[in-house]
Amino acid sequence: MKIKNYIKSILIFLLFILIGLQYSCREKSNNNNRPFRIQLFAAGGTMLPGNEICDSFISQNNIEIEKNFAASGTLARQIKAGAEADIYISSNKQWIDFLCDNELLIENSVSELAKNKLVVICPKNKEVNLDFTKEFNIKSAITDKISMGDPKYVPVGKYAKQALDSLDWYNQIRTNIILAKDVTSVLHYVILGECDWGIVYYSEAIKSDKVKIVYEVPQELYDPIIFYIALLNENYNVQELYHYFKSETTKEILNKYGFTTDNL
Repeated sequence: MKIKNYIKSILIFLLFILIGLQYSCREKSNNNNRPFRIQLFAAGGTMLPGNEICDSFISQNNIEIEKNFAASGTLARQIKAGAEADIYISSNKQWIDFLCDNELLIENSVSELAKNKLVVICPKNKEVNLDFTKEFNIKSAITDKISMGDPKYVPVGKYAKQALDSLDWYNQIRTNIILAKDVTSVLHYVILGECDWGIVYYSEAIKSDKVKIVYEVPQELYDPIIFYIALLNENYNVQELYHYFKSETTKEILNKYGFTTDNL
């Protein structure tokens, strides 16, 4: 009787082991079939090329990419607050340095991705007359409002304020400025006719046929506009996407959307 009970106990023990192994194999199989997910935090101005780049990468890999497009400063503060991000793309070095100072970026992973420039846009049925000199009466070029990104958080706004400050214009017209949460919002204000003109990236201006570019802002009035990419996770899949963003395929996509990648 004791032997029978002993054999029965062993059989029950082995049965539990087999059930456990079967469950473990099923879980492993499910995990293998489940796409790896990458968290991409990218400057709002990169949304169109960013989506196309990610779609191109996904088509070649069993990967999911969760994209968060917003102002570079907004994203950096989200990451600092604990948001999970694997790759960060910023349109200003300030926010890259902010994350580096907080030891949130992988060392030596910061790389230049693309360049851009500032332009003045207005609705298709409007005209704007500007002369980029300190002597010009800037108030004469504004009947109501203009728009630009908020320079505290939005890099395109920081560059625009640099240009306006270089000409001593900003303080003269600050009450006429609508500060937008990102570069796309500046574009929308102009499209909707809520302001006389706005300052955006060239890549943003060419997104809509409802606005026209009336001026390129002289580049000596503001710092060079460089978009940066950096890693926050050294996972193999994340690194693959990071390197894909620096590939020739990606450069072609960025150029198509108005960015420049010369000498990068």
